[in-house]
Amino acid sequence: MNQSQQPDAADPKRRDILRWTVGLSAGLVLAPLAGCDGGSDDSFSATVDTLPEAPRIVAKNGLIDIDLEAAYAHNSVQLAASAQNAYPGESTQQATDLRSYNGAMLAPTLQLNAGDTLRVLLHNKLPGNDTKYSSLPYLNYQNSTNLHFHGLHVNPGIIRPGVYGDYVVDTPDAGVVPGASRQHEIHLPADHTNGVYWYHPHLHGSTTTQVANGMFGAILVNTPRNDFDLPDDVRDRVIFVHRLNLSDGGRSDNLYDYVNNKNSAFMLNGVYQPTIVMRPGEIQNWHFLNSDVFYPFNPVLDEHTLWQYARDGNSFDRVFRPVNAATSVQMDGRHWPGNVLYPGNRSSVLVQASQTPGTYYLRAAKAPSSTGEEIVARIVVEGRPVEAALPSPHRLPLYNAHQPITDAELAQHGGKTRAVILAMLNKDSDLLVQPIPAGEEWFIPPGDGVSLTDTVFATGNVGTKLAPFQSDLAVTQTIALNAVEEWTLYNLNGYPHPFHIHVNDCYVVKVNGEDIEPYWADTIPLAPNGTSDQPTSITFRSRFTDFTGKFVWHCHALDHEDLGMMELVEVRT
Repeated sequence: MNQSQQPDAADPKRRDILRWTVGLSAGLVLAPLAGCDGGSDDSFSATVDTLPEAPRIVAKNGLIDIDLEAAYAHNSVQLAASAQNAYPGESTQQATDLRSYNGAMLAPTLQLNAGDTLRVLLHNKLPGNDTKYSSLPYLNYQNSTNLHFHGLHVNPGIIRPGVYGDYVVDTPDAGVVPGASRQHEIHLPADHTNGVYWYHPHLHGSTTTQVANGMFGAILVNTPRNDFDLPDDVRDRVIFVHRLNLSDGGRSDNLYDYVNNKNSAFMLNGVYQPTIVMRPGEIQNWHFLNSDVFYPFNPVLDEHTLWQYARDGNSFDRVFRPVNAATSVQMDGRHWPGNVLYPGNRSSVLVQASQTPGTYYLRAAKAPSSTGEEIVARIVVEGRPVEAALPSPHRLPLYNAHQPITDAELAQHGGKTRAVILAMLNKDSDLLVQPIPAGEEWFIPPGDGVSLTDTVFATGNVGTKLAPFQSDLAVTQTIALNAVEEWTLYNLNGYPHPFHIHVNDCYVVKVNGEDIEPYWADTIPLAPNGTSDQPTSITFRSRFTDFTGKFVWHCHALDHEDLGMMELVEVRT
C-alpha cells in the first residue's frame, strides 16, 4: 500500500476537521489538527490544546516534489526573556522579523516511505548580503544559504548537472545566493531506517543565524510511528524545541546578533509554554527535535514516565528506556548522555496520561551547559478515560544495516582507527599552529565587539596541530568506500560538543574508554569537562557504505561550527 493511501497519524476518519488537498507539484498536504473544545461529546476536552503542528506533506506515488522559499517573515510570538521554573512564566508579546521557510513559523513536515524520492526546489528570496558587518569576510554572507537533510543516509553529491543531493560543501560566498534557486533530489534507499529526521540550512558562516531564526522542518521516514504498528487513534506529535534570541526590535540578522543578544526560554513549535491536552489513560507518540543552536533539552514530565524507543531516528533493540525524574539525573560515566538531547538530537517517546485528571508540567531539567530547570509546557489530563495498554517493545523494527558492529567486522573491513580532537582554544595556545598563518580567518578580533574574540574553534587528529575549518591547514578525513572504522573523539572543554556526521550513522560503544550499552546515533554529545591534560572521550564505529563524495562532520552547537569546529570528510573508491 502506498503511504499516501494509509491513514495518517492524525486519523482523518476520526476527526472531521481534517481536510486533504493536493499540494504543490506532488504529494498530499494534510492540514494540522485544530485545537479541541468541549461540547456534548465528553471524549473531547474542554481545554484548548495550543501546541501548533506543522502541515504534513505525504509522498504520493513515491514522490514529494515541492518548492521551499527562504525569506523574511513578520510574525508575533509570546516570548519569555529567560527560563523560568514557574507556570505561567512572565512573558510579553513580541513582533518579529525573522528568516523562515514559506513565510510560516513552522515549515512543512515531509512524510515519506523508504525507497521514495524527495525533490525540493529551494528559492532564496532573502535580501542581498551585507558584506561589511564583520571584519572576517567569510561571515559576511548571512543571506546566502543551502540545504541539509540531517540524519538521512543519502547521496551527498551533485546527482546530475543542476540537481543536488545532500550537498553542503559550498564556500561561504557561494551556495544559493539571494535571488537564486537550487534543485535538490534525495532518493531514500529501500532499506533506509524509519524515524524522525530534519532539514535546515548548512552554509559555513551563516548556519547559526538561519537556524536560530527558525529555518527548519521535520522529515518522517516510512510512518511517524517508526513502523511501530501503533493503533490509528494514537496521536502523533512532532515537537521542535528551540530558543529565540532577539534584539529589542525582534530581529537576529547575523552571527554577532546571536552572540550578543540574550536567549529566550525554550519554545515548543514556536510557542512559549503551550498546553497539551490528553484524556486519562490516553497514549500519544511524541517526537522531540532539539533545533536549538546551543542549549540541551532534558525532558521530564511530572508524575509520568516517557517511554523512549528511538534516538536520532534509530529504534532501540526491542527495549523501552524510561525517561522520568529519576533517570533525568543519570548522566555520569556509562550513562552519558542519559535522556539529554543536545542540538541536533531527536528522541521518540510514548507517553501515557495518568488516570488521574489534572494539570502536569513538562520540564527541561538541569543538564551540563543548560540554564537550569524550566517549565516548557502544561499537560492537562481531562475528559472520558481511555482503556489502552502500551505496546510491547518487541514490536519495534530491527534493521540489517543497523546490526551491531563487532570487533570481527571492524577487523574484516580494514580495522582503521582515528583519534580526533574538538577544542575551543585561545589563539595563543600551543595546540594550534604557531604562528597562525597571515591572512587566515581563525578568530574574531577584539575590534568586532563580540564576546568570543581571540577564541579559535579548532579540530584535528591527535598528534597534529589543530586548526579551524576555514584554514588551508584544516584536516580532511579521507575514507575508503565500504570501510568500517572506529573513531575516538576527544573533548578539551567543559561544553559537551555535539558531534554530528553527515550521511552515515554512528554505533557508539565507549564513554571515556569504558564500554557502554551501545546505541546508534548521528549526533553524539561528547562527555563534558575535558581539558588538554585530561580530555574526555566518546568512541564510535561506522560503516561508510553506498555513497562516495565530500561531506562534513561538525559540532552541532552551530556558532561553534560557523567559527570553525568542522572538518571535511571524503569517501573514495
